Amino acid sequence: MPKNKVVPIEEAMSHVESGMSIAVGGFIGQGDPLTLIDHLKLMDVKDLTIYENDAGYGERGVVELVKQGKVKKIVASHVGTTPAIGKAMNEGRLEVEATPQGTLAEMMRCGGAGLGGFLTPTGIGTIAEEGKQLITLEGRKYILVPALKCDIAIIRAHAGDTWGNLIFRGTSRNFNVPAAMCADYVIAEVENLYTLGELDPNAIHTSGIFVDAVVRANVEYCTIREEKFNG
Repeated sequence: MPKNKVVPIEEAMSHVESGMSIAVGGFIGQGDPLTLIDHLKLMDVKDLTIYENDAGYGERGVVELVKQGKVKKIVASHVGTTPAIGKAMNEGRLEVEATPQGTLAEMMRCGGAGLGGFLTPTGIGTIAEEGKQLITLEGRKYILVPALKCDIAIIRAHAGDTWGNLIFRGTSRNFNVPAAMCADYVIAEVENLYTLGELDPNAIHTSGIFVDAVVRANVEYCTIREEKFNG
């Protein structure tokens, strides 16, 4: 009998501890796990390392945790949509490591696929190759990028069932899917929750085998914040 993975948010988030690495879903403000981030704001944790596409948008998202001093490092593709991140970096309160978008997504995917890493030509001839292991294959240079494994992943789905099968909406799929693959413990906040068997198996983007806990998203709160973002 499949396990019902729906748990109170306090139980799911109790797995997060200071010093952990966390993969965060979302794509430039779309599909950010705002309910889980808001709970993190209430927790006594610090020195977190965050892996995500960006640091949120404007004043919302992981940037809220940075303002509280809970994050020591962010590995992201860009942070230009959150001015407070640049301020924290310039003041020495936050370390930021820029990673090409496709490279970061593939790091996450490889972590979930059980691969050791991959070769990419992206960044060759730039500062991105500094300090990296380079491999020449058939006359072409590549950067050897290790796979990413995080302690925790927090993601947000438009729909999901009690076993953790998830469906994402639009561009929110871009990083929520790989983020769910690369962590030891995956927490998904779900806007629309169904019982096992109600969702079309062909429509599933992330299998429940990757998900450890399902939490009901604060849909009204998230909707208000998204309207403000889109407005």
